Amino acid sequence: MNKKERPDLLSAFCILTFIGSSGAFVLYFLAALFFEQASEIIIRYSSWHTVEKISPLYFTTFMALYAVSLTGAIRMWKQHRDGLFLYIFAQFTIMFLPVVWINSHSFSTTNAIFTAVFAAGYLWHWRWMK
Repeated sequence: MNKKERPDLLSAFCILTFIGSSGAFVLYFLAALFFEQASEIIIRYSSWHTVEKISPLYFTTFMALYAVSLTGAIRMWKQHRDGLFLYIFAQFTIMFLPVVWINSHSFSTTNAIFTAVFAAGYLWHWRWMK
């Protein structure tokens, strides 16, 4: 395969990352901006009874991490290897930051599975990146 030609599967991974990271960026931005309302929603629709361990900084940090993840996906779309490092750094930080910030019960198995699948998919396409 010609190195200039982006594989369809790499394109699909990038597009899905664009959608997921962009959506998460907007949601975390809104949660940081409207922290009181977000806190009420968290308490109402989750098993949490208090949100004392989180703050607008928590949501702002995740917003920034999703921006880094999105930047990594854009770089991989352009077939640059440095995008993979940005993406993996952001995703692993997103996966483990709640464990450090809140507690060990906040680890998301679903997030871990998606992170592993996407990281493996991007690593598989390493040879098409420059």
